[in-house]
Amino acid sequence: MRRIAILAEGLFGWHYGKTATGVIRYSQDTTVAVIDSTQAGQDVAHALQRPIGEGIPIVQDITEALTYQPDTLLIGIAPRGGALPASWRWQILNAIEHGLNIVSGLHVFLGDDEELRAAAQKHNVSIWDVRRAPEKTRVAEFVPHREGSHTILLVGSDCSSGKMSTALDLNVEAQRRGHRSAFVATGQTGMMIANNGLPVDSLINDFAAGLMEEQVLQFTNSNDWVFVEGQGALNHPGYSPVTLSLLHGSVPDALIFCHKAGQTTIEGYPQCPLPTLNRLIEINEEAVSWLKPERKCRVVGISLITNHLDEQAAREAITQVEQETGLPVTDGFRFGIGPLLDALENHFK
Repeated sequence: MRRIAILAEGLFGWHYGKTATGVIRYSQDTTVAVIDSTQAGQDVAHALQRPIGEGIPIVQDITEALTYQPDTLLIGIAPRGGALPASWRWQILNAIEHGLNIVSGLHVFLGDDEELRAAAQKHNVSIWDVRRAPEKTRVAEFVPHREGSHTILLVGSDCSSGKMSTALDLNVEAQRRGHRSAFVATGQTGMMIANNGLPVDSLINDFAAGLMEEQVLQFTNSNDWVFVEGQGALNHPGYSPVTLSLLHGSVPDALIFCHKAGQTTIEGYPQCPLPTLNRLIEINEEAVSWLKPERKCRVVGISLITNHLDEQAAREAITQVEQETGLPVTDGFRFGIGPLLDALENHFK
């Protein structure tokens, strides 16, 4: 059990700070403070305007965070490109000098930084670069999953559409109902929470599906329900390859689709409009069918992000998507994840 201070300078929030909010919400480790000078003096729940992280202070810098006696500094953002903001270096060095281990999900590996590595060695602390890929290679072999196991992959219309949180919530609900289930992490935040998984977006393309297949087979051998965290989106102009590697590496039996209510374009690509939800569902189902034409894998429910809407507008958005797709829809955070697990249980009867 770690005592974590999360560094999220200037970016703590639901979107750009999704690593921070994910760890606070789901990790069994204790978050003692969040570092963001632009919101210092609040607590996490106030900053997020949700009942998450009540009593966890947002502080000015690492110096103030140290008064809460953390043993780990976790980098709480995953910026596009994955680089380390230069203005953060002094805070990481300060943490190392005070004996804190470092956890980072950046694409740039802090353990390869000569100054940071030397400081870590001097102070006998570890640097865990979560996105560092395993050295092994494996091409997918299309090995059947254990009979009786159910693999569910989370897909979506864009990045940051709720795939990780929905998978985690479904796993908790499945276990509550008595199912032998597991969550398979495929990204840096999920790995920080679960202490397992693969950083799929850092794997060599030829081996991503194969390494994912190996991972899923390990989980299906010992669990009846396996929820695989999704990444990217099949329609994303930059990150579609990672989604396809998950679709073909996990060879799911069912899909849950994730979407932000009202979104019409890919974030950061205003020239890239989203197809209709029914078309997005169709292309994901079709990509699985290329490998499993005899046993159709389909989307059985939709997880909708509505945290930018008031409650009435959120319920109206859910009703509209239900009518558009004919599928059960919920915002698991606001209204509970139960309808989606109900749909999965009915699908696998």
